[in-house]
This record gives sequence, structure tokens and C-alpha cells, in this order.
Amino acid sequence: MKISIITINYNNKLGLEKTIKSVLRQTYDNIEYIVIDGNSTDGSKEVIEKYKHRISFGVSEPDNGIYNAMNKGVMKATGEYLLFLNSGDLLIDDNILNIIYPEFKSEEDIIFGLLKCYPSGAIGYTDIQTPLTLLDFFEKSPIPHPASFIKRNIFEKVQYDESLKIVSDWKFFLQAIVLYEYSYKKIDKVITLFEENGISNKNKNCCEEERLQVLKELLPKAIYSDYFHFSSGFEYKGGNYETFYSRLSQYRYHKIIYMISVLLVRLISLFKPSARFARKFPLN
Repeated sequence: MKISIITINYNNKLGLEKTIKSVLRQTYDNIEYIVIDGNSTDGSKEVIEKYKHRISFGVSEPDNGIYNAMNKGVMKATGEYLLFLNSGDLLIDDNILNIIYPEFKSEEDIIFGLLKCYPSGAIGYTDIQTPLTLLDFFEKSPIPHPASFIKRNIFEKVQYDESLKIVSDWKFFLQAIVLYEYSYKKIDKVITLFEENGISNKNKNCCEEERLQVLKELLPKAIYSDYFHFSSGFEYKGGNYETFYSRLSQYRYHKIIYMISVLLVRLISLFKPSARFARKFPLN
């Protein structure tokens, strides 16, 4: 069975070479390796050229962001399953694809494992329980994208939303699993060593705003309202709480205003139970 591994990169020369070496060291012998670079200026092009004899397809050209690059990789892939291993991320072991190969015989549409984060060393996604529900997507991103093998034919129906900057992979899995009911399986093996100082960790406000945008787009209003009930710990009744907390970051001194507002509503919550949702909001 052919596995297509797709690496996207932009101005991360050192991370790109580490990722390429990690893929090329694999003992599994049917890998199609695709590298999509966004016209980097830091020497990444030279790295691709250095390994071009072992890369199935490599290109360095302008693109419209992370998910545009991923969709480009999908268009070039011919493997039965696709794995996205971005520059800086590594496969955990030179034999990992051979080790987990028997799991593919069950032919689920999505097969995902665990991540080991670095530099912290933490193992992520050990708490994820299947079957997954919509509530799992309300609370978190329940599937680790860099440790997920996705059947290529899913992309005939669902693609990465290029209008989003951070959460398009979360939207992809939400659509594929919850809305279109593609099959999936979790395996308790660490597959990927994941660099945890990535774009989503640096842009948490934007991440939450994009999630709200996706939920409004995909879900009926009644189900969308439940998002606030479950994620914020209060019964959403059509108020403006979500607007306030998601849009506040657009304004100057938003951190100070945010802290004061949470403290104020927490004070009110001592006397009014319906305001106790504010205790869920962190003071930062």
C-alpha cells in the first residue's frame, strides 16, 4: 500500500531538512514523498534541491497560505492514505510505518495515533475516547492532524478551507467525521514528534474566532447555541456573551478590559447563579 507523506514549508530551512531526513530514513518501502514550499527565501529551496533525487515531487512557488499548500499536496498525491508532516515535525521512529502497517488492513477512512510534543516531551491525545461526537469538537481538536492517515478519496468531498488561517484541519475532521460519517480508528501508538511552538499556539485568539466562524457556517442555530452551553459552562439564551469575548481582542487595551470584565462578572456571580459561567474564563 502506498502512503503519501506531504510536507509543507515556508522559511523553515532547518526544520525542513530534519523532516525530510526523518521521512527518508523510514524502512517502509512504499512512500510517495511530496514537498510543497511557499517560495522561501531562507535556503529552503536549496534543501529541496539537495534531496530532489529522493523526493517524489517538490516545488517552491508562491502560495496563499498553509491550507492552499496542503491542497496542492493533495492534488499531487497518489497514495491510498495521506499523512501531513509539516516542516519541523518528525516521525517518531525509523520503523514506525512498518510497525503500524497492520492497522491499515481494517481500511478505516481515517487512522490516527498519538503525538509526542517537543521540547516538553508530553504525549498528546492520550485522553481521546472513541466514538467521537460533536461535543468532542466543541471542546477541543480531538484528532492530531500530524499523526493522522487520511484516505485520499475523502478529499474528493472535503478539502481544506483556504479562507481560514489556523483551524481548517479541525474543520476538515469535523466535516469528515461528524457531518459525512467517514469511518475512523484511534491507535495507541506515538507516530509523530510534534514541534509545539507552532502557529496555532501563537494565535489562540484567532483560533477561537475561526472556530466560531466555522460552527456558525456548518451547524443549525440550535446546535450552535449548545457550543456556549458546553464550552463556557452556562446556558446560552441568545445573549451577547460570545460576541463580547470573541471580539474583544480587536480593541486596544483588550487584555486590561478583559480582566476587569471577568472580575466584575465573577463578583456578580456570587449573587446571581446565571452569571457563574464567568468563572470558566481565565484571567489572562
